[in-house]
Amino acid sequence: MELHLALDRSRRVPLARQIAHAVRDALATQRLQPGARLPATRELARRLGVARLVVVEAYEWLIAEGYAEGRPGSGTFVRAGLTAQAAPPRAVPDPPRRTDVLPKRPPLYDFRPGLPALDLFPRRLWRAALSRAALSAPADQLGYGPVEGLPQLRRLIAEYVARTRGLRVEPARVVVTLGTAQAMDLMLRALAPVGAIALEEPGPEPVRRLARLHGLKIHSIPVDTQGLRVERLPSGRDAPRVVHVIPSHQYPTGAALTLDRRLDLLRWAERHDAFILEDDYDSEFRYDQAPPVALAALDTAERVAYLGSFSKTLFPGLRLGFGVVPERLVERVLELKWFSDRCTPVLEQLALADWLETGVFERHVRKMRSVYSRRREVLLAALRRHFGERVEVSGVPAGMHVLAEFALGLGERELLARAAALGVGLYPAGPGQRTRRRRAAVVLGFGNLSETLIERGIARLAEGLTAQRSS
Repeated sequence: MELHLALDRSRRVPLARQIAHAVRDALATQRLQPGARLPATRELARRLGVARLVVVEAYEWLIAEGYAEGRPGSGTFVRAGLTAQAAPPRAVPDPPRRTDVLPKRPPLYDFRPGLPALDLFPRRLWRAALSRAALSAPADQLGYGPVEGLPQLRRLIAEYVARTRGLRVEPARVVVTLGTAQAMDLMLRALAPVGAIALEEPGPEPVRRLARLHGLKIHSIPVDTQGLRVERLPSGRDAPRVVHVIPSHQYPTGAALTLDRRLDLLRWAERHDAFILEDDYDSEFRYDQAPPVALAALDTAERVAYLGSFSKTLFPGLRLGFGVVPERLVERVLELKWFSDRCTPVLEQLALADWLETGVFERHVRKMRSVYSRRREVLLAALRRHFGERVEVSGVPAGMHVLAEFALGLGERELLARAAALGVGLYPAGPGQRTRRRRAAVVLGFGNLSETLIERGIARLAEGLTAQRSS
């Protein structure tokens, strides 16, 4: 798409800034798309009748502000993944004199946890699977599908968890859901009245909010380097009916629940007639060894509901997950699910079944495991290089995030605010994260950042914080 720019030499806005603003406006009005190649500096300078250095300055400003990226030997491109909503409105006034009235921008280096590498998702393969599903699905499958999920997908999921997590179950216990959030909500409703639930502390805030929505009393159980402190679970009349646990790669600490504690937890559940919700959101991505056997695979009394997701391995917008439900609760879960959504989208189920059947899914997981392993190593190396002993990272080598504690003399809020001012998106570890005095704990997600952006983001954070301390 050709870029049409016009300069107004009567304005007091520098020409380089006018060029940059014009590119920004073209993004806002979708006349310029993410990933588009910008004209070469010499070519654009000739077209506009300005010195080449003016265009170079404009491009440098666009790169610094996160709207473009330079690719050695290829040119300058609009940053991939940039949305039109992220660009400012088309009418660009003269630059404001006060920085406190500038519009908020998305961070240039966004270490948001929970996002896979969206730009590496094989869209053409997924489109082909969706097309095959749309063209070959029998007409009756385009009506309301079975509330529990398509039979072929449930069979393939059962085979997959048996192969990868040691969890051997009948397909009849597999319920296809709209992600793990729906699976957990259905389980809490099926077990009602629950009364009280035990949650890991620190733990994912959405799980805590869901428990509050159900009106449950929350027992916060601490997590250490070996996972949930099982011995801290209440006993007797105070024992909760449900325990939510993330045993393979706890969020946010990254700890893995040891075998001894897994067995202790199962014994506790049987002793107190309680159920365990095993949240297994990213166990596919373990880098030093095979993923641990699922907690549910050790369960001989059907006390564990295993909750899995395809949103982290593929893309969050897919909204496909599943629950391996204790047999005695399947009928109740399906009754509740029918009133929730009637059925999970059929074409997406068929496409996912296609990928599982043909091996595309596991090939994609193997590729992304290698990608995320490299990105994690780059992140750790950058933290060591730029912060040294002032940062401590915890957790097993797994997943798409690490928990980092910074000894910078800053509180968590101050660190987050200063990082945001530098264009670096950091995220709180949660109110339950108790760290040593004068240390700020943050979660650094690396799944959706290239190795180059990871290194640049940590370097920018270190340089900016150093400059702020010295000023």
